[in-house]
Amino acid sequence: LSDQTRHRLGPRVPWMLVGVPGLAIAAWLLLNPVDGAGLLYLVAVSACFFLFYTVLDVPYSSIGLELSPDTHARSYLASSKAVFQVIGAILASLIPVLVTSQMGVSLQIIAMVAVGLMVLGLVAFLAFVPRVSGAQSPARVGLLEGWRAVLEHTEFRFLAITFFVVQGANALTAGLLVLYITHVLQRPDFVGPFFLIMFVSTAGFLPLWVFLSKRFSKQGAWMTSIALCASVLVAAALFGQGNLALLVAFALALGAAFGCDAIMPTSMLADLVYEGDAQNDSRRAATFLAVKNAVSKLTFVLPMGLAFPVLDLVDFNEGGANGTVQVTALVVFFAWLPAALRGLAFLLLTKMKLQKAAV
Repeated sequence: LSDQTRHRLGPRVPWMLVGVPGLAIAAWLLLNPVDGAGLLYLVAVSACFFLFYTVLDVPYSSIGLELSPDTHARSYLASSKAVFQVIGAILASLIPVLVTSQMGVSLQIIAMVAVGLMVLGLVAFLAFVPRVSGAQSPARVGLLEGWRAVLEHTEFRFLAITFFVVQGANALTAGLLVLYITHVLQRPDFVGPFFLIMFVSTAGFLPLWVFLSKRFSKQGAWMTSIALCASVLVAAALFGQGNLALLVAFALALGAAFGCDAIMPTSMLADLVYEGDAQNDSRRAATFLAVKNAVSKLTFVLPMGLAFPVLDLVDFNEGGANGTVQVTALVVFFAWLPAALRGLAFLLLTKMKLQKAAV
């Protein structure tokens, strides 16, 4: 729908005008439930939240893919978005600490800040972001035809498969991180600081990845990050208990890799979109992005559908002591399997045609 929309305000903008108020209302209802709210309320409001988030984010992010003809500017755009996401996550986690009140009050404050930023962001977008029309197709492309064309795009298939493998590895590592720090490294007191260091590292290392992508290539920068994270995960599987210096180094490396995983695939996707626009192809940025987002969401099946059932099968005790079998199972899903998946992703990237650093 976003790819096919034409409007005097600019392509994709009408969907953002629908998404912002819908998301604001859903966010408020989610963080401020009515008295007597139960499971049905949670399911309905959560569904509305994610629906309107998609209605807003797919057109908005698609405009980011189309915005600049410069290949490196696309990396800066992806980086700036990632930085503000990290800032938002850190601020949201700090509000309950700063308020030092009941959780309900903290959630109300988070809701008010979020709704205010949504409105402010939409106003800023309408006022300052240029409208990019993209390639105009002579006829509207149907939903199935558009998806088929995207999935038949060879370079995008390689990118999507690689992204799926990397995000699957990340889902396993992130989903089991608290258990790993608590039961393997024996530092439950360091869970909060670990996440804070990791978030700051995600934002702090983004300029390095952009520099490497300009100096070599975007694929090369991503491959470097993938190799770094795989090596760190292998090393993490051999960590001793309670080593604070190693924990800090691990948090820094993991956050840095997660940051590269966030920006390089998006920037590479923007290159594919711009290449299609340059060839006067149909506008497909949102369809490309929708497939990429769907791939990302599917990776959450791995920890929930694979790791946790196996941990239950070997009687892993989340709240108490565990034996060698249980700890080994956790290490396999937290470190060894993600490291192997990243190795596969590295090989897949070697099969892609490397983009030159210069433009």
